[in-house]
Amino acid sequence: MKRKLLKSIVCYYDKDRSGVIPAGEILEVTSIIIDGKVRVHWSGCKEGMGFVMVDQKELESGSELA
Repeated sequence: MKRKLLKSIVCYYDKDRSGVIPAGEILEVTSIIIDGKVRVHWSGCKEGMGFVMVDQKELESGSELA
């Protein structure tokens, strides 16, 4: 499923590092959920395969289906 961000949200690269995904970006949401965070593919991520974790509630409240 793809979602378009209506507002910026925090993303987590790993346990100690985070960043911000700006509004307007399209994210591909996966089915992997760990501790309330869902794994998404974001083309703006230049690490690994481009996957980051985002808070599931924040994603749902700050985005719409793309």
